[in-house]
Amino acid sequence: MQDIHTKTAWPNRAIAIITGLFFSVVLCFMLFAQDYFSAYYPQSYLIGNLLLFPIALAFTLLYIFIIRHIRWQPKHIRFRGWLALYFPLLLLAQLIFIRKVWYYPGFDVYTVYTSAQLIADGGKPVVDYFRLCPNNASITVLQALLLWIAQKFGMSVPYVVLPYTGALLANLALLFCVLCVAKITPNRAARLGALLLGTVWIVFSMLTAVPYTDIFSILFPVLALYLYLSSLRTPLKWLLISFTCFIGASIKPTVLIFLIALVIFSVIQSLTSGSWSWKRIRRIAVLCLVVLLGALPGMIWQNQATQYMAGSAQPQEQLSETHYLMLGMNGDTYGGHSPEDVAFSSSFSNLADRQKANLQKAWERFSSRTFIENTHFFSVKAYKAFSDGMMAADQSFLMLETPARTDALSQFLRRVFYKKGDLHTLLSTFEQGVWIGILLLCIFAMFAGRQRKITALLSLTLLGVAAYLLLFEVWPRYIFLYAPFFVILSSLGLEQLSQRRYLKTV
Repeated sequence: MQDIHTKTAWPNRAIAIITGLFFSVVLCFMLFAQDYFSAYYPQSYLIGNLLLFPIALAFTLLYIFIIRHIRWQPKHIRFRGWLALYFPLLLLAQLIFIRKVWYYPGFDVYTVYTSAQLIADGGKPVVDYFRLCPNNASITVLQALLLWIAQKFGMSVPYVVLPYTGALLANLALLFCVLCVAKITPNRAARLGALLLGTVWIVFSMLTAVPYTDIFSILFPVLALYLYLSSLRTPLKWLLISFTCFIGASIKPTVLIFLIALVIFSVIQSLTSGSWSWKRIRRIAVLCLVVLLGALPGMIWQNQATQYMAGSAQPQEQLSETHYLMLGMNGDTYGGHSPEDVAFSSSFSNLADRQKANLQKAWERFSSRTFIENTHFFSVKAYKAFSDGMMAADQSFLMLETPARTDALSQFLRRVFYKKGDLHTLLSTFEQGVWIGILLLCIFAMFAGRQRKITALLSLTLLGVAAYLLLFEVWPRYIFLYAPFFVILSSLGLEQLSQRRYLKTV
């Protein structure tokens, strides 16, 4: 098992504490200012966050009590043996779940899968949309391949292969999430906690049923983390991490947040770990070259997919990162989608002028607000980003068409998981309670385990996610990509909480 319990220098502790303070503020917003912030992001639960908090805390303590007092485990079956049994059964349950609840989504998802179907049928892509949104080119080509395979196997509704693939990716993401925890700690409370939390919060989220960038990219950051925790030789490890992150970034660019955090974290480790030498400098140069080499396949794949879908690897009409930065500074939508901003960006004929105008508009919006106004603005964005335990799974996508299914299980699951279902509020309340518990455990891990390297790395990654959402377009489903990281960090909170020096009375 990899030793990552080594005490680190003060910068790593500072990272964990700063991130812990940020999420503590978010949790306070949720608990004590829910009524105020609901005007900006309305939510519907059976009871409020302030009442859910002690319930989540009570269940957490009950879980710790059970784990510490029930120690039965067959000696002939190890933890990985249980995983080998659990995950195939879980995948079967997922596929049944997806079959009962899938639907045809609207908006960008509709354009992506209909374009993919057109390509799978031998047609040519419609380039206008992909010249505007080239980031969706890679996922469209990937879905076209999946649909083509489904048609070759004679599936009557080829589309269902897409949500089925989403279920598989969620299953694998949770598997690597639990394997990461297993590499970090032998603690049973942490390992089982990660498995349970990931199952109820990630695997059976409705986001897994929507074949879009969120579910199609969720595997890559946690796989890259697993590679980092592995015992591979350092150059090979960084090569595979870079390759994994850039392939994932071709589907959803925010996958690179983990790679950026890992690079920053490694630089901090280097700066605080002793004197420099030419040998050490050469080693760092080699690693930089390795990272660049690992990035090439993903960059080439993305450019080729964009070239095929949009007619150019760098379409001049695209809404680039500067557009979403401008959108993120919009004081009317608080970082939400704005047709007026799209029209503004589209009014410029070339990419360079558009990017310059976007940056200028973003700065004008930020600088026109006072310090107090900006504090309020970013507080609202933080609440929108992190206050929803459902991760806006029931608000992000339009249901264009729902397959007619009359069996009892389909009807029941749709009553629970569909927003208009009469039992949906029960689900949203349960997921909100789970999310409050996860946040509480993450905060506890950041403060109680701040001396651990892995805590600092996970904290820095989630701080990067927070910074991205505060600066750019914000939507709760954007944290789904890093849901495994929240689960891992919360499992470390369970580990800390289960130790007797924290709970002597349990």
